[in-house]
Amino acid sequence: MHGFSDRARLWTRVFAAPGLLAAATITGLLAALLWGTVGQYVAWVTVGAPVAVVAWVWVRRRPQKTGPFSPTMRGK
Repeated sequence: MHGFSDRARLWTRVFAAPGLLAAATITGLLAALLWGTVGQYVAWVTVGAPVAVVAWVWVRRRPQKTGPFSPTMRGK
């Protein structure tokens, strides 16, 4: 039974953030359709959240070029 809790914890760790982003996006799309002017602002924030997360991760993961012999340039 110990292995099951480890698998459940791993599943939560892997799928929690994408699930929350999906729920926020769906909420934003429905808000834009159902709530009028207020829904438009909610939609801008919630539908833009995945774009902001991808940009944030891309900036954090981008390799730093330190010089001509940096590890990112080997093999090219």
